[in-house]
Amino acid sequence: MLNVNNYSNQKKNQILLSFAIILSLILCIELAIRAYSFNFEALANSTGQYLPDFSKTLNKIRVGIEYRCLIIIYIVWLIINKNKKKDISFIKILKNSSFFLLIAFISYPVTTDINLYIHYGLMDLNGINPFINSASTFTSKLSPFLIWKQTSTYGPISQIFFMFSAIFVAITPSLGIYVFKLICLLLHILNSSLIWQHLKTSPHKTNITIAYLVNPFLLYEQVTNAHVDILISTVLIILIICLKNHKYIAAIMTAWIGFLIKTLPIIWLPLIFVYLIKQQRWKILSSATCICLAIIFATTVIALPTVDAWRSLLNPGVGERVGGSLYAVLKSLLSLKILNFSLSFQHTLYSIIKPIIFSIFVVSYLIILVKPYWQKIYSEINLSINIGWVTLILFMFAAPWYCSWYSSVLLAVVALNMHSKRFAITSIGFCIISAIT
Repeated sequence: MLNVNNYSNQKKNQILLSFAIILSLILCIELAIRAYSFNFEALANSTGQYLPDFSKTLNKIRVGIEYRCLIIIYIVWLIINKNKKKDISFIKILKNSSFFLLIAFISYPVTTDINLYIHYGLMDLNGINPFINSASTFTSKLSPFLIWKQTSTYGPISQIFFMFSAIFVAITPSLGIYVFKLICLLLHILNSSLIWQHLKTSPHKTNITIAYLVNPFLLYEQVTNAHVDILISTVLIILIICLKNHKYIAAIMTAWIGFLIKTLPIIWLPLIFVYLIKQQRWKILSSATCICLAIIFATTVIALPTVDAWRSLLNPGVGERVGGSLYAVLKSLLSLKILNFSLSFQHTLYSIIKPIIFSIFVVSYLIILVKPYWQKIYSEINLSINIGWVTLILFMFAAPWYCSWYSSVLLAVVALNMHSKRFAITSIGFCIISAIT
């Protein structure tokens, strides 16, 4: 009976693999066609106005369906293989996954964020500080592809990667884009390798590593679209490994490195500090405080010389905008014709409900922050999971402007803490909702 079940699962896996390969190739071709038309239209555009990524709604819907079908295939594959145990080397895992990694790398980005990254890099290469000067003050070969033209919301460490990729724009803009995509691909492989090494004693390490490496959501958002959030995933993985190995100074420095990539990791630092206070690690706390002050001073001198430059990291361009979040859903509900609310009443009601939603995050954060003091057993494992919870709650209740790829960083915490089923299920569910909406 066992052999029959194994044969049946193997057959199902082969069928799923075939569908996944076909869909991946179709999606890759679709994105290549979209890239050609979008680039051609953007370069020919004389109005200076940003053009939609997809000129026809039908094309966008079709690409979306193909991507979502890949996610469904992936979920079915996870269910079929959830109890399967095997032990193979990471090199073999990498070899078996190489097709999907290559397709993710080849596929042209759907979003134009990567164009903005490299544009910021070009600004720095030309002696213009992107944290003080907005993207609109500088003209480059990528200017026709920019929708956001504010100062940079990505930290000085991100800027190093942007500058390196920007060097290759002198040859052709596409080369600069693919250099950055190559960095993202290598980081994704590194992240998967770190997960595999950390789970070396787990009987499920191979399945978890493969699941992370070929996850369509991660490949699409962190490799194909090359969002800088992949660097945050790397930071988060290293941070959790440092905490579990009791390397607290390294963990704090890693969190600061993360903040200098993108602001998100700043919410993790108080959790680490409170944990160390509970443990009465006064020497470590003193050293960590000095390190934090030194990092702030060095960053101010080198890259962020003014208050406005620091404020740029908080994405001031978004302002009161909402999108892809609970706040956006609320605004849409208030504007329904069936309710027949006036604009002034909609605004009043929204201004009342908005702080209530945000307070859910604040209260939840404070509860998680003081957990070490009212839980009898609170280890580094608990701390790492709570870092994940805080991040998830932030996305859900404190991010009026939310993009689907933000939640991709949660999967790093899931992969390293599969024993926490409640967090794993909630995070994976949130990621799926983010991916398909």
